[in-house]
Amino acid sequence: MDGDEVKGSALLRIESRNGEFRFTQKFESEEFRDEVVAVADRETLQPQSVQRLIEGPEGERRWQVEYEGGTVVVMQRSEDGERRDELTVPTHSYDSWTDVFLWRTIDFREGYEATYADVLSATLTKPQVITQTLKVTGKETVQVPAGSFETWRLEIRSSDGTQRAWYADTEEQPLVRYDNGNLVFELLSLR
Repeated sequence: MDGDEVKGSALLRIESRNGEFRFTQKFESEEFRDEVVAVADRETLQPQSVQRLIEGPEGERRWQVEYEGGTVVVMQRSEDGERRDELTVPTHSYDSWTDVFLWRTIDFREGYEATYADVLSATLTKPQVITQTLKVTGKETVQVPAGSFETWRLEIRSSDGTQRAWYADTEEQPLVRYDNGNLVFELLSLR
């Protein structure tokens, strides 16, 4: 949503297979389709790969991201050509396409704070490593199309700005609302 205007829909999914997690995000609007599949180790949640596809008015753009040994290689292809970037990544870092899934695993309690290295891999700009700081600011009741939820409010700060996420205070801790600084995503249903 942009204000009160619905801009599109998103589907977030987690699948476990063969010792890894597959985190899928599918975004659709009248103008574009954006699909991302990020794979991480099931035990450590360390990133292994990311595939992304954007289809829109400017054509198709694809990313293939591979993590290995302390580096990440990002291949980006479009109708205008291709680009290869390689980046050294810290030993304990996560890919930005897994963030909303990983945040739900933190210790939700008043005042909890943590910092980690986040790899911005499959982006329109050059890949980079940024520092993300998470802070649980308290509990809030949130009303979304899926219903009313008692949630933990999480603030996410980086050099790119501040984001906010609300996770239900339940065993599953689903993401109920997410404000990335530009758009607000609200839960329509739990499947």
